[in-house]
Amino acid sequence: MAKPKKLMDKKVAPSQKRIRRKSRKEEIIKAASNLFSQKSYHDVTMDQIAGEVGVAKGTIYLYFKSKENLYLGILEHTFETIESILEKEIAKEDPAPLKLKKILRLIFQFYFQNMDVLRILTRDETRLIREHFEFTERWRHRRIKLYRKVLEKGIKEGSFRSANTELMALIIFGLVGSVMFFYPTDKTAGEIAEEVFSMISEGIMTTQDESTLAVRGL
Repeated sequence: MAKPKKLMDKKVAPSQKRIRRKSRKEEIIKAASNLFSQKSYHDVTMDQIAGEVGVAKGTIYLYFKSKENLYLGILEHTFETIESILEKEIAKEDPAPLKLKKILRLIFQFYFQNMDVLRILTRDETRLIREHFEFTERWRHRRIKLYRKVLEKGIKEGSFRSANTELMALIIFGLVGSVMFFYPTDKTAGEIAEEVFSMISEGIMTTQDESTLAVRGL
């Protein structure tokens, strides 16, 4: 019986190692996010990040090959997290208007709860954005694809008017980004989502579905 136990232990160990590694990587991302949200990219050093995490600088390089790689890692982690949240919501069997309203609320809630990330995204790191244009474009296209999925569902249901879903998804993407980055407000994420949804729905919803939504109190 002892041999099978040893074999089992060997299988468990790599899994535990991956969990520890993932946890450490997330600690580094969190610490770096905090620093990058307070200072410009050029004013943050790897020594400062290591000090924030409480590890040697060499440990940071085990996870990220450079400061630039770490900065992009923060963005990727952010985009992956929000995309995972939205995909779970989109997979639910809700009517398209409700689905759209929910994902708008989730987006604003996420960034309101992660203000350090929001501050990083609003910083003008022009060189980084220009040099990694493909990286940012890839995530932009993925977000637009999620919006299109909801819009196409709404058109099939008869909730949304037939329209160019690529263009409409792009408009929603731009509207959400503009509100998030440039709209000064003390309103809650839910209140902002409500306003944005109202603006969008006026342009895409059928007259019949507008009255239905009013009855539902969405």
